[in-house]
Amino acid sequence: MPELSRRDLLKATAATSMLLGLPALAGAPVAGAAAADDPLSFFVNLRFGMFLHFNMGTFHDAEWVDPNQDPKSFAPTALDCGQWADAAKAAGMTFGVLTTKHHDGFCLWPSKLTGYTVANSSYRRDVVAEYVAAFRSRGLVPALYFSIWDRTQGVAAGSVSRADLDFVKGQLTELLTRYGDIPALVIDGWSWQMGLREVPYGEIRDHIRSLQPRCAVVCLTGITEPWGTDVVFYEEPKGVWTAPDNTYAACQGQTIAANGWFWHPSTPTTSLMTADDIVHRHLAQLEPRWSTFILNCPPGPRGLLDDNIVARLREAGALWRPNPARPPLPPQPPRLTHPVAPVAATATSGDAAKAIDGYSDYNGGAQQTLWQPAAALPQSVTLDLGAVRHGIDMLTYLPRQDEVNGEYVTTGNVTGFRVETSTDGVRFAPAARGGWPADKTMKHAKFSPRPARYVRFTATAAVGGQAVASQIDCGRS
Repeated sequence: MPELSRRDLLKATAATSMLLGLPALAGAPVAGAAAADDPLSFFVNLRFGMFLHFNMGTFHDAEWVDPNQDPKSFAPTALDCGQWADAAKAAGMTFGVLTTKHHDGFCLWPSKLTGYTVANSSYRRDVVAEYVAAFRSRGLVPALYFSIWDRTQGVAAGSVSRADLDFVKGQLTELLTRYGDIPALVIDGWSWQMGLREVPYGEIRDHIRSLQPRCAVVCLTGITEPWGTDVVFYEEPKGVWTAPDNTYAACQGQTIAANGWFWHPSTPTTSLMTADDIVHRHLAQLEPRWSTFILNCPPGPRGLLDDNIVARLREAGALWRPNPARPPLPPQPPRLTHPVAPVAATATSGDAAKAIDGYSDYNGGAQQTLWQPAAALPQSVTLDLGAVRHGIDMLTYLPRQDEVNGEYVTTGNVTGFRVETSTDGVRFAPAARGGWPADKTMKHAKFSPRPARYVRFTATAAVGGQAVASQIDCGRS
């Protein structure tokens, strides 16, 4: 079928709603909605979507299936992406997210870069193409999920090579050039697995932007700040909820069945979220927080959603109506649009590498890598960008993100700072200085664009008198 532009899709969705006598779906223009060309506003205005964990794990009763499975074990006998789309439509959803590749590396599209794909399976057809066509034909928006961690290909922490980066970028090129407009890309197996330095966030984000400028990246970082992502993802099964006062572009993911993200033999008879839970305890609470709800509905090995899930989605659809009067997404904080991955860092005290490793936590903040200088303030970290970079105009500071008894720890959070830059590592020029609140939010220091190879961050004041940093980044805003 011909590719639909985002604007055409919005018009079609609104027209369909009018014909059916329903309020316009959240993805369509509603009162207070921002322009469709604003990727973050577009995403949060989708409001309700279907996460489709369907891949090799479906056929092996596994959440994280072992790598190097026989491709022929991917063998759906009645795959019908139209059934998925019909169920999503009945629920009042506006989009889907399909797991094109999970951590084992099996591809639901015929990638030219590996043989571990549907092309060599028992099914042989392009599942991504069928999914995209089915959702678009029903006025729904297709989004994609992609894991950078690939245990069959060997893209893993501690061993990422230039060839691995080219492989990742090549597969992203396939996904973002073959299937038309993809307004959102959910990326997993990255910051918490190998960090945003070993697989540089700026390089991957710029590559995605070059292929699809309006594609919002939803990186599953495990933290609740817009670091290493465009849209903050709250993973509810890990106990993380969108805060009542949230104003970030956000989404929250939950599983309709309590037994996991992928289908398991118990799924057809397992306890499901009630329609009341889906609508009144999730959608109604998340909508005013600008947090899109992504409800995971796993197809089974036949390639179909189970009857109990289809019925529950229909019940939810009878209750759910988006609020057309929700205000627009509030102004978002400054973004480090083009971060530069440092090649090295030095510090006056503490392990400087932990300030630039790009690792985030995936278990409630307890497994962070923190720069923690032992000596009294002031203390500095100097980032080496490897070469003189032009237009450097921003530094970001991510405070610690760990909690104790439900309260974020603030000890060590920097409240006073200065930033200096240098092209030779000898002569440093002042760039910015100031103060920040002691909370966990991402902090930004903006300064006039300049050439720089070295960027020095000095903590001059901190809670408790000693500084802590989860991550320090710099680049172009």
